Amino acid sequence: MELIQLRPIGRLETPYRDKFGVPRQAGLVPSARGRLVLEAEFRREEALCGLKEFSHLWIVVLFNEMRKEEARLAVRPPRLGGNEKLGVFATRSPFRPNRIGISACRFHGFDRAGGDGPALVLSGVDLVDGTAVLDVKPYLPYADLIPDAWSRVAPEAPERLPVRVSEEAKGTFSEISEEQREVILETLSFDARPAFHEKQERTYFLRIFDLDVAWEVKNGECVLCGLRNLSDQAQ
Repeated sequence: MELIQLRPIGRLETPYRDKFGVPRQAGLVPSARGRLVLEAEFRREEALCGLKEFSHLWIVVLFNEMRKEEARLAVRPPRLGGNEKLGVFATRSPFRPNRIGISACRFHGFDRAGGDGPALVLSGVDLVDGTAVLDVKPYLPYADLIPDAWSRVAPEAPERLPVRVSEEAKGTFSEISEEQREVILETLSFDARPAFHEKQERTYFLRIFDLDVAWEVKNGECVLCGLRNLSDQAQ
């Protein structure tokens, strides 16, 4: 077959600094905002004309943190407990032959400030900071919203855990912005632990914004037990 080459039209800026803990679907964490910074040749008004007529956009991405050799024909979806295998085409796993993904994100307009505008402002992002974007398409409710569609694999949205900030972390947690607090709490409520860890008690770390968030799950509750600035750790 012929070799097809694709080049990114831009890259995403999101709160999520690595793969672990990122929401597993778009829209699960509505407070998670991002910016799509386009390459200079695509920042022209002629390419963006009409976007403001849509509330949501399909963002087509390349999972650039996945290496080509990590592609698999069968994967273990987290929603099935991490033990049952499905064919890769029956999942939204990033371990795909061409590492292509799609996310339906809320569109809030353009950020024209700074030297990289106009950038697209999005929310409900479920992608790592720096993810390459291949294309943008409008979400069309009459075509994309299918009332009688069904799925036996993941018929319902994942359950949320209650999240509590420990006494030790409350002081530091109160010092960050309200927006950051909201994104962190919403993200932690979707238990990011690998399924084979669910019976273990251990501390995990979520790298979000410029923060390293320590958390644990105990008795069905997620506890935010620590918060450190990543820039401080680098020194």
